[in-house]
Amino acid sequence: MTMYEKLEAFNALACVLLERLTPVSPGDVSVMRQQWPAAPDEYFAFMQERGHGEIKEDDCALSLLTIQPTLCSAAGYFGDDGFYKDGPYESGAKGEVWLFGWDSTGTAFGFDSGDNWRLLEIDNMRWITRLDLSFSQFVEGLLVCYPQRPISFANEVWRDSGDVSYTVSV
Repeated sequence: MTMYEKLEAFNALACVLLERLTPVSPGDVSVMRQQWPAAPDEYFAFMQERGHGEIKEDDCALSLLTIQPTLCSAAGYFGDDGFYKDGPYESGAKGEVWLFGWDSTGTAFGFDSGDNWRLLEIDNMRWITRLDLSFSQFVEGLLVCYPQRPISFANEVWRDSGDVSYTVSV
């Protein structure tokens, strides 16, 4: 059984939301693992099993999340390093930030390599929100909380940024 085999069980729309993803070849994933050996295994498994592309509904012009074919530098994406400055809610990034994707508003999602590869959300103001999620919980939570985004998962409960709770038994 693969790690992301049961994603469709989290949401009736999952087949539609995930159909635009293209798996990354095992060779390319191997190159990525060499480049970022400390990145979460869950991320590499997702890239190989599900891949990159847009997560969105057919009739929706905006995507929930666009996953890139490989990790990219947050400084390159934003064109500056403002995410190292402390925001109003949380301190800035601790190490090099590697993004795996972004939404239609430009909010980016990635990992802080200086904080044990912790999952981050970075908004257009470059303010960071550290997510209380593993990568696989984030992906599952995208489907559970749809169309909202998950920010935490504990005791089998996902929470979104509006502090709404979701439970799904799979």
